Amino acid sequence: MDLNIASNDSLSWSGDYAVSAETGPYAYESGTFVGTINGDAVTLNCDGDDGSAFTMTGISKGDSGFQLTRSDIPGTVLNFTLVPAPKSKALADTSFNLNVTGSSGRCVMSDQVFSKQGGMTEYHGVWQGLQVIFWAYDSGYANIVIYINDYAIDSLTYASYRLTDFSTVTKNSNSGYMNAYSPKTKVILKFGAVGTVSPG
Repeated sequence: MDLNIASNDSLSWSGDYAVSAETGPYAYESGTFVGTINGDAVTLNCDGDDGSAFTMTGISKGDSGFQLTRSDIPGTVLNFTLVPAPKSKALADTSFNLNVTGSSGRCVMSDQVFSKQGGMTEYHGVWQGLQVIFWAYDSGYANIVIYINDYAIDSLTYASYRLTDFSTVTKNSNSGYMNAYSPKTKVILKFGAVGTVSPG
């Protein structure tokens, strides 16, 4: 399981998650989370793109990461470690057009692997000045996640899409959600989203 922390003010956290498993009950699971850290105690409320919800609780070990347990998998401690940004290299970027529910423009994605976990590889890019993460599974399943701001994340799912498809394949997302966290009510609101990728 991979956690991407989009916002961190040392007291509250928000971001998104994905599971690298391609088989089993948690295959391709992804979604967003919001939570708090009080001392070293961590609580993350997670909302899956498929409508599921669970809580992760545990401890923060500072720069060494987290030890968390999911409420739907009691008794199993998940260890999360910090993945440093890769060293800059003069590698090529790849680009494509991204249209998300009416907002469109060119997305530029680095072909440099940010991290790899099991059968899932993570790449980073930029669209409309926003950070974009591309999670690519060995099977071809993929997620494109757009960080709109500290409270809103757009997640698009593709049943079959690879980094090498950016320059040749036009495809609509199989599903998509914009999850927006309300700091007033402390809940995550879901809005529909459709994302089309095309060469460009």
